[in-house]
Amino acid sequence: MNKIEDSWAHAPLPADDLIEIHDPEIDPQEIMAEIRERIQKRREELGYIPQQFSTFGGTKFPGRPDDVPYNPDYYDHLEMVNAVYKEVDTGVDLQPSPALRVPVLGTLWSMIREQAHQLVLYYVNRTVAHQMNVNRELVSVLNITEEMMLKQQRAIIKLQNDVYLLRQRLAEQDE
Repeated sequence: MNKIEDSWAHAPLPADDLIEIHDPEIDPQEIMAEIRERIQKRREELGYIPQQFSTFGGTKFPGRPDDVPYNPDYYDHLEMVNAVYKEVDTGVDLQPSPALRVPVLGTLWSMIREQAHQLVLYYVNRTVAHQMNVNRELVSVLNITEEMMLKQQRAIIKLQNDVYLLRQRLAEQDE
């Protein structure tokens, strides 16, 4: 396979929100499902074997512990990243231009400008959708890691208490 074919074979499937249709009889999700199915069939015909990666499925913020000491700044940041990792605004924000006031050409320029922005947003949204998936996985890893660290911290505190009690008993027996 050459480089172009190889990069195509690993391209992600498009997201559902990339097509905007203003006809109530047409279902964009149905169209995207059909496109995905055709892409998958074509990839299988070409011998492309999809890579399977495990996913955490967006694990939730573990919450602040109430039984062990913790760094409040760390939890502030972890809570904030859990709240904002999926917030991305890629809407069209076209500022007024003096060129739009020209009688006939202004309307034409406005239409061209809108279409150009929509095309750019199409590619931006593809990239953003991928990055949001990466962010979700990274935040999930942070949440799972924090849950494991809390579990370990609780076990360490329990063991420290057990050692302290055993030392007290030994000291009492020696007396």
